[in-house]
Amino acid sequence: MEKTDAIAIVFDDHLLFADSFSALIERLELFSAVFTLSEERELTTFLIKHSHRPVYLFLDYFLKDKNGLTLINEARRLNRQIIIIVMSSLVSTTAVTNVLDYNPQGFVSKSSGFDTILQCLTTIARNEQYICPVIREIVANANHKIKIPFTARELEILQYFAHGLSIADTAEQVHLSKHTIVAHRRKMMAKVNVNSITELLAYARMQELI
Repeated sequence: MEKTDAIAIVFDDHLLFADSFSALIERLELFSAVFTLSEERELTTFLIKHSHRPVYLFLDYFLKDKNGLTLINEARRLNRQIIIIVMSSLVSTTAVTNVLDYNPQGFVSKSSGFDTILQCLTTIARNEQYICPVIREIVANANHKIKIPFTARELEILQYFAHGLSIADTAEQVHLSKHTIVAHRRKMMAKVNVNSITELLAYARMQELI
């Protein structure tokens, strides 16, 4: 991959990792600029401002208040040229296959080194998806696993429940009615065959969905 006028964004609420990873990306000298962001509002504003410019978004899976996957569709809506590279330390097959459903251009483990990142960017430059060896190994063991089709909205609601928010508070956060939140909760519990929100959250944590 040769140097382009594309911008790179490292979006991660763990600033120590974000700064270290940004320094790694800068060493590659492939981007015109590298930015570190940690707030969703900052990301939205940035993508709107640079809506007609190629942007590589290195997106953490686990964020402070939500799952990183909830930002993918919004990022793609705001910038049609965006390249999504999900970064994670996931080991759950369910969570990994859930990420792949969003069809990111790249999927790398947070334990990846310099060579892996360079290979990822080179592969993407050929218009091919890159999945790092660690993630590929998890995917290889996924055939016998049950796939849980939680939507991005459901994952977002699960995050708020996990932080102890009530139905009313969650409804306010996501701009939905309380009845809609209850319906989402009921549907999620049915998907994984549990009878309470406690069991639902336990399942979601076990599968690294939250």
